[in-house]
Amino acid sequence: MMHKMNPAESDFALEEMPGEEMHRLLRDLRSRGPIGRARFMGIPAFIITGHQALLAAFMDAEKFPPHRLYQASFEGAIGESFISMEDPRRHLLYRRLATPAFRSQAVSRYEREDLEALAHELIDRLEGQEQFDLVEAFTSRFPYLVISRLLGLPRDREDDFQEWAAALLAFRDNPDRAAIARQRLTEFLIPAVDERRQNPRDDVISELLRARVDGRQLSDEEIYSHIRLLFPTGGETTHGSLGNLLSSVLGSPGLWPSLAEDPSQIPDVVRESLRWETPIAVLPRISASFDMEFEGVHIPADSWTLFAIAAANRDPDLFPNPDRFDPSRFRTETRGDESLTFGRGTKACPGMHLARKNMEVAFRVLLERLPNLELIDHEAALPRRTVLRCPDALRVRR
Repeated sequence: MMHKMNPAESDFALEEMPGEEMHRLLRDLRSRGPIGRARFMGIPAFIITGHQALLAAFMDAEKFPPHRLYQASFEGAIGESFISMEDPRRHLLYRRLATPAFRSQAVSRYEREDLEALAHELIDRLEGQEQFDLVEAFTSRFPYLVISRLLGLPRDREDDFQEWAAALLAFRDNPDRAAIARQRLTEFLIPAVDERRQNPRDDVISELLRARVDGRQLSDEEIYSHIRLLFPTGGETTHGSLGNLLSSVLGSPGLWPSLAEDPSQIPDVVRESLRWETPIAVLPRISASFDMEFEGVHIPADSWTLFAIAAANRDPDLFPNPDRFDPSRFRTETRGDESLTFGRGTKACPGMHLARKNMEVAFRVLLERLPNLELIDHEAALPRRTVLRCPDALRVRR
């Protein structure tokens, strides 16, 4: 189905916009100027599509305060965390307390020794199956298992953790279910945190307990909220990134077997996939509580403003032949990676290194174990939706 003739009537929250349909619409909007009009949840919205304008918006926390959206969405489900804090000084303090745990020795060891084993473990479960869905069997499970194992949580409860994460993510649609999930996850974390305090381990919970900045440390409730944040944010976006990567490669004739023969290309393929089909294609934000001018456009107070990362990542002013999936582009271009996939500014994604590493390791193991993989349902494999964009299914045969 083609997109509407009037882009201002396109709703980036309610329409699926599969595959190139979304990109055609964003390309049309960008051709009319870096800031256009659209809709979000039925409400008129501004949409920023040009790379230069979007970078400026990410960096302008006064006009586009990032905490407002997070307070209106995640905070009700997970509690306060550094992504929802308004005071820049508090945000920086808590970011410095919470995020180093994911660059710690525990994470480095897990990256070296255990990520690959986890990917093999999931593929082992497919033994005897000639056809299967990689979303169900792999991409929807791998990121959550990584998080639960980094936290040192019991393996016999991993299905529960994933269910709780999904409920927290759907807080706006089903707040009662999210509240139950929050309670159950917290009830599980209380004794786990107490036990780590008495017997520290080489895991992320122990690192969060050890963290000290300017004489400050995280309270137990702050540790719980930051762990609750990890499951729906880190898990879901990596699930989407991995699904989009596999969709892109399996949908490119001859590329899967070529990479199976030469896995040295994997980092470039991952990097290009994150640019070409990002898991957060359109990031909603709420503008400041005052009228303003931005890039020559008047934006009233408290307006929905859509950060169209997918459009900026295909801006021809930055990326030659932007609609072409070309893993070699970062080897030939003189500039660094200017994609906005992980955001910029104070709320830039702190887990970008781990996300890339997850993708590279999982992809390498899939290529190694399943070198003849074939996509058998191209329609279902198209990435869909905008805020969390990924394929609904990746039906393949060995």
